[in-house]
Amino acid sequence: MDPAAGLFLGLAAAASWGSLDVLVAFAGRRVGGVISAVFVVVASCFILVPAGLLHGLVFPAEPRFALVAAGSGAILALGFLCFYTALRMGPISIVSPIAGLYGGLGVLIAVVFLGERLAGAQVVAVVAATAGIFLAGLTLEPGASRPRFSGPGVPLALVSLVCWAVGIVLLSVLVRGSDWLTGLVAQRVSNALVLLLVFAVLRARGALAASTTPPLSPEPEPVLDVARASAAGDTAARVSGLLSRRPYATLLVGAVLDVVGLAAFAYGLGVAPVWLVTLVSSLGPMVTVAAGVLLLGERPRRVQWAGIGLVFAGIALVAVG
Repeated sequence: MDPAAGLFLGLAAAASWGSLDVLVAFAGRRVGGVISAVFVVVASCFILVPAGLLHGLVFPAEPRFALVAAGSGAILALGFLCFYTALRMGPISIVSPIAGLYGGLGVLIAVVFLGERLAGAQVVAVVAATAGIFLAGLTLEPGASRPRFSGPGVPLALVSLVCWAVGIVLLSVLVRGSDWLTGLVAQRVSNALVLLLVFAVLRARGALAASTTPPLSPEPEPVLDVARASAAGDTAARVSGLLSRRPYATLLVGAVLDVVGLAAFAYGLGVAPVWLVTLVSSLGPMVTVAAGVLLLGERPRRVQWAGIGLVFAGIALVAVG
């Protein structure tokens, strides 16, 4: 196992997926979370499957491989649906760090089921990051009797982090039972088939009708008037408008970024400890938080900034401890 390679590949995955989250947050406001998930995952298959065929892709004949691929694909499908919908609902500067804790949960699953071991400092880091989730995801209004979620996307982000942690560990089983590309293609094809089934069912029931786009911020506020802001020379608003007006082109770029992140991540699982690659890859929300603040004008409160900081500190400490 090569920890240095795992660190580099995990960072490459984090940068790719963090940028993908930003693109989906904008495009998802126009086409919805379900369509965003289906488009990105299916488009990535059109890249991965030909690459696998050129590589001489041959799936192992063992029934266990097929069962793990099907199960991990279904679990990740739920994670994608929840997370892409959460990004659409926002605030992305809170939603993304919470979902990013899949790395911490993935570490625990790797310890329990794969026999990997953590140092004492890494255990402390996981606890700190968990505390950060509650600070980042909850807010208490003056005079309120109980805390509430700091944004409508937070509950879905919590579901997605569990799905991703489990799905990633299952991917490591596929990769180590074959090779990184075979395992990745098997999981992604299964993932795409499940999402297409969900899409077909929802479409037949008329559940994909357009709905009012919620503001991407912790508190209700007017949706950004892109045209007016652009006329005033607001560069951030121009970027926002460009990504929002061409949602499918934005999602196509996101699919390419997703494949880059998946390739780096899956290869890393085969050459480095699962816990290390998983934790470093979950640093992607740093990109998303910056985009939420700079492009969307999101303003997390101090306690939420403290929570975000704990999440990032916990992830970093587990990775290097």
